Amino acid sequence: MYYFAATEHKNMKNILSSIDQSVLLRAIEQSPASIVITDTNGTIQYVNPKFETITGYTFAEAVGKNPRILKSGFQSVEFYQNMWNTILSGQVWDGIFHNKRKNGTYFWEHCVIAPVTDEQGKVTHFVAIKEDITEKKEQEEELQKRNNTIKKDLEYAKRVQHSIINTTLPNYPGIKMYTQYIPYDYVGGDFFTIKTVNENLCIFMADITGHGVPAALFSSVLKYAVENLWNNRVIQPDTFIRQLNNELIGILSGYFFTAFYGVVTPNLEGELYLTYTRCGHPYPILLSNNSITMLDSFGTLLGIDRDIHITINQVKLSFNDRLFLYTDGLVEMDIDNKKDLRFDIISEAVMKTKDMPLEESVQRILTSVMSQNQTIDDDIAIIALEVC
Repeated sequence: MYYFAATEHKNMKNILSSIDQSVLLRAIEQSPASIVITDTNGTIQYVNPKFETITGYTFAEAVGKNPRILKSGFQSVEFYQNMWNTILSGQVWDGIFHNKRKNGTYFWEHCVIAPVTDEQGKVTHFVAIKEDITEKKEQEEELQKRNNTIKKDLEYAKRVQHSIINTTLPNYPGIKMYTQYIPYDYVGGDFFTIKTVNENLCIFMADITGHGVPAALFSSVLKYAVENLWNNRVIQPDTFIRQLNNELIGILSGYFFTAFYGVVTPNLEGELYLTYTRCGHPYPILLSNNSITMLDSFGTLLGIDRDIHITINQVKLSFNDRLFLYTDGLVEMDIDNKKDLRFDIISEAVMKTKDMPLEESVQRILTSVMSQNQTIDDDIAIIALEVC
């Protein structure tokens, strides 16, 4: 290996010696890079025309001076000490300077400084080859500013979305409630809210397509639309869903959402009934008498078409019954690199937690299901209710 390296070096010297010296000089003079040659003390002995163009210093003004004439004050003493220690030890230094031109304006340049040695290997000069990267740095700084702005916007969107998700649950006689929300992205697309309207417990859960700022904005619009309907005493599932869809279809503009909407109502004997509809949303799970029931109901996705089709179902809620509502992030499983909706896994997890307190059971369900999922790439929201 050494033989080939030595031979290659010898061949290179032979090639250079065969080139007319005036050609080499013209190559340096016409180089698109700034070239500076100094002695070992750092005194400039040569600069090419590109140096003059970039810095504003003429050849006559630069020769005999030290490169510190370009010093801007932005870089530390340690920065320059590291540079000198590197090149004085015979190594090549590669770095970026933030320098100052003769007219006082600042610029950035990428610089490679290499030692020049004589036949005995002694360092006699240094040659610096420099490229003006001011425009590139300014573009990077502008991109960083934009990224910081986007980050701030996402932070605000996160605050907005978290503020509108109803984590302060209403007190409803005979029902315990617990909720959990885990956004996949900085801002997610899941939304839920629970409210008592007259003697009815109204529960709404939705999963909006997408993440980020648009999802947060649509969550805000969705919250307004849902609560506006409730404030106007629109609670019947079929009427509620149709009016909600009609109000949002012109706003979503290509976005859509799945939804579950249910109303818990007591009869004259104090028995509780859940009347509900499911519009493309995952099946709610009812745990009753140590058995699992997937509550089915047909409904099309919302926000796409005004002509929607829905069915309304009703189920009685008995003492100790538990109802679990969730978004598809909890059942869309990646197991052995195969994605599928696995309602069996969440059903098994629910059954195993039937004797736990409600809050503990939700945490155990989340842990159990998420531990089996190789790739979690969606938001997760869950609402748990227990008849007590």
